[in-house]
Amino acid sequence: MSRISGKPQSGYTQLLEGSYLSTARAVNVDVHHKHCYQIAKFLRGMNCVEAIEYLEMVIVQKKAIPYTRRSRKGKGGNTMAGHRKGKMGPGKFPNKASKVFIKLINSAMENARQRYDTIDAEDMVITHCAAHRGQVHSGWKPRAQGRATPKNHYQINLEIFLEHFGEEEEEDEF
Repeated sequence: MSRISGKPQSGYTQLLEGSYLSTARAVNVDVHHKHCYQIAKFLRGMNCVEAIEYLEMVIVQKKAIPYTRRSRKGKGGNTMAGHRKGKMGPGKFPNKASKVFIKLINSAMENARQRYDTIDAEDMVITHCAAHRGQVHSGWKPRAQGRATPKNHYQINLEIFLEHFGEEEEEDEF
């Protein structure tokens, strides 16, 4: 399934393949797309518990999310964020988006607990995490002398896949 750029699309963007796979979606969330893109890129490949702990540190502004897209790498462009302490480079503390991602990861972990009895949800790894454009609420802002300018409110759709790669715990029957 391919994604049409600039238009909202229903359903997951990836094929649901895997033996121990758990998913969760958040539709039409009111958060900035740029922040969610950076968080999703950072969380891919992380353990669920580590990701939640890191996002909680972001909320209290102890650690930052590295902003790699639209960062200046000798070619000019928008720098979007200043450098942070340590060896990270540009980064920010997206508070509202971090709270949404914590809720999304907890939802996917709860889905895994409901679906699989033999595995531990805390051992799952984030294999796919994405932020896509959702619905656009279009409106008009009245201006002087009978004019009006468009006032659009953009929302996003978030999706996350968790997968368990360890050995399954099988019970021996005697």
